[in-house]
Amino acid sequence: MGYPAALAYLDRLPSREVKPGLERITSLLEGLGEPHRKLRAIHVGGTNGKGSVVAMLASVLQEAGYRVGAYTSPHLLDWRERVRIDGEWIPEQDFARLIDRLIPLVEGMEDRPTVFEVLTALAFQYFHDRDVDLAVVEVGLGGRFDATNVIEPLVAVITNVRRDHLDLLGPDMDHLAWEKAGIVKPGVPLVTGEQSPEILAIIAQESANRGAELRRAMRQAEQVEFTWEGQELHADGWGRLKLGLLGPYQLENLVVTLEALEALRPSLKLTRRAVRDGLAKARWPGRFQLLGQRPYIIVDGAHNPDGVRALLTGLKLYHDRYLPRGRRVLLFGAMRDKEVAAMGELLFPWFEELIFTKPDYYRAIEPRSLQELAAELGQPAQVVVPASEALRQARARLSPSDLLCVTGSLYLVGEILREGG
Repeated sequence: MGYPAALAYLDRLPSREVKPGLERITSLLEGLGEPHRKLRAIHVGGTNGKGSVVAMLASVLQEAGYRVGAYTSPHLLDWRERVRIDGEWIPEQDFARLIDRLIPLVEGMEDRPTVFEVLTALAFQYFHDRDVDLAVVEVGLGGRFDATNVIEPLVAVITNVRRDHLDLLGPDMDHLAWEKAGIVKPGVPLVTGEQSPEILAIIAQESANRGAELRRAMRQAEQVEFTWEGQELHADGWGRLKLGLLGPYQLENLVVTLEALEALRPSLKLTRRAVRDGLAKARWPGRFQLLGQRPYIIVDGAHNPDGVRALLTGLKLYHDRYLPRGRRVLLFGAMRDKEVAAMGELLFPWFEELIFTKPDYYRAIEPRSLQELAAELGQPAQVVVPASEALRQARARLSPSDLLCVTGSLYLVGEILREGG
């Protein structure tokens, strides 16, 4: 089987539904010989910041001399991007080989597994085949019934719990927190950056029920300097640290990462030099990513109100320092199941020009609905589809001192990146 045929097979699997339960992934992995049980892993869940924490942890662990697998979702450019070893995507031939191996297992199941479940099994088998020292695994959705929740990690992480996917994981924030806390394992330290007393109480109760040490990421950190190339931060116990990821919201993710690394120290050899160098080299595409200068184009996958609020804080910092006289242009597209009105109320008023588009994904909201929302806020907006044409038209009108921000959905960001920015 070649890579195109492997992708064609994935297209025939359930992808537009969430199927709770671990029975299907367990069956797939049993058919493979349970490769996940041989992995030393770090499990990263939460709402916002999961991918950034995975990127920082993987970079630090690699600098420490370990061979590191990383499993993340969704992808921006290519399915293979989800499964990486030391930053390198799984090769097409390995991807196709493993899909070919999984097909008889999938076809023999009465309850068909989803695409995500198949990819999770593929990732665990690939990491086992390539004998990784460690795997940093991002939760796909929720936690308790997510396909990744079959691993027994060295450390588990819940970055935070924010309003997102309540239609799938609700009905309320308490239940959402319970779902996220489902990755807690007996005797496995749990690190969290959550600050809400109500949410923390739920996480703490789950930890106590399972005999897991709860470690709160409470370290004080502040931004010292920032440029378009990176930022310097000051963190208690570390002094000044360089971070390769842009955006002030990475402060919270850094604090969570440092606490997770502390929790890993009894199990791994981690020098301070490895931590410093790994953080400086960390990269995570699609999150406050600078695509070009003069004019300045930033793409960010913020897709809920808290993510948008964090993005806006960063945009204001960079604009005030570098582009105080430039126009602010927004290219926005989102999924219809997101809190689009709340995102718009936060984001739209700061921009002087609004362009709405529709990501090429079945859940995308019609841009005319976004236009109506902007009109309610007293802001005119233009609708341009597809996203590639919206980007072309936006760039054509930008002057060197202008700022264009593309946000609202990782699916939109992925399309823009595929167009080459």
